[in-house]
Amino acid sequence: MKVVRENILTRVEGVASVKLEFKKCKVVDAKICIPDYRGLEKVLTGRPYMDALVINPRVCGICGHAHLKATVLALENALKVKPTTKAKIVRDITHIAEILQNHVKWFYLYLIPDFLIKRADLTNLYEPYKGCRWRSSIEFANLFVKINAIFAGQWPHSSYMVPGGITCEPDEESIIQAIHLMEKAKSFLNMLEEDTERFKELCMEFGLEKIGISYGRFLANGKVYSDGEYKRIEPEFIEEREDFSYHSKSPLAYSWAKSVRYRGLPYEVGPMARLLQAKDKRVLHLYKIYGGSFMVRVLSRLYEIDNLIHKLDDLFKRLKEYISDPSYNDAEHPLDGEGYGMVEASRGTLLHWVLIEKGRIKDYRIITPSAWNLGPRCKDFLGVAEMALLSARDEWEANLILRSFDICSVCTTH
Repeated sequence: MKVVRENILTRVEGVASVKLEFKKCKVVDAKICIPDYRGLEKVLTGRPYMDALVINPRVCGICGHAHLKATVLALENALKVKPTTKAKIVRDITHIAEILQNHVKWFYLYLIPDFLIKRADLTNLYEPYKGCRWRSSIEFANLFVKINAIFAGQWPHSSYMVPGGITCEPDEESIIQAIHLMEKAKSFLNMLEEDTERFKELCMEFGLEKIGISYGRFLANGKVYSDGEYKRIEPEFIEEREDFSYHSKSPLAYSWAKSVRYRGLPYEVGPMARLLQAKDKRVLHLYKIYGGSFMVRVLSRLYEIDNLIHKLDDLFKRLKEYISDPSYNDAEHPLDGEGYGMVEASRGTLLHWVLIEKGRIKDYRIITPSAWNLGPRCKDFLGVAEMALLSARDEWEANLILRSFDICSVCTTH
């Protein structure tokens, strides 16, 4: 006997639901529904290209900085503009700070509270608004938001990156302030390490090291750590399929998202993909034993917090070396061109593509990490997260698996 249940997911950005089909206490089919269509590309069409720097950070309230960076890289690629070295360093600092605040909030505010259903003894630590670790995580995450504000002026929805550089002029005092905040953030690493170990124990207690494995194919653009650590993605081999999307007007459609494929195949993006391709020893070791399971996917994100905090050390040292250099390259550039920008957002690889004619946007395309991971099936394959859900034994496990992809429906549909 088959049983079908549909759940509206809580604690996600936007609205999302999942339809699960059970047979003999096991999920045999899953459909992830993103019910809202946004289509900001249509808003951009016909506007002066600089408008994209204000509109695109509003694609998402969590990773708007990544959208800004992908936008400016696409514009620079199209208009043949090169930013200054100083600007690239500051962009990397604010980009990493945004990833860090997201990772911390995601783990403490979105994921770990689900374990209170099984372990009420953890309430004093992780209960929303009341648990001591839950509350400390807010302070932890806010430190990275403050680092962003020093250079970008505000967060979220900042627009300080422009073709050729940045609009701020960081001085020694602002660097000292940012370093002070970073050092304060390091004081939370002991808490994070303890919670990481506790999370591993919880996974082993409930058998979560075995579930949530998808296709085992991973992509990452490679700009978080360094230029040379990843295989490059060739944008011309990325396609969006509409087989089961409402875009296709098919009676079988169930989501406004599209399926994203690379060379015809589904690929998983995100922190696990980044750290596997960067050959992180901890993640490689876990992956060898457990594959790309729920546990390894979550631990990858927690390990990345530690990695990126120390990466900021290097960036601040480099910024000091270039402090007297210009923040902006004011060279003349054409008003026509086609280009793309790819960055690693918190959730994975993000692509922006733009076509500019006479200084205005003729066409724009955004492919988000959530579209890679949460997009619906096509005629040949289930979606990445849908495939991972087939190992779930109940709704609690299914919700955890979905949450491990860091659900953001507002980023998904474009």
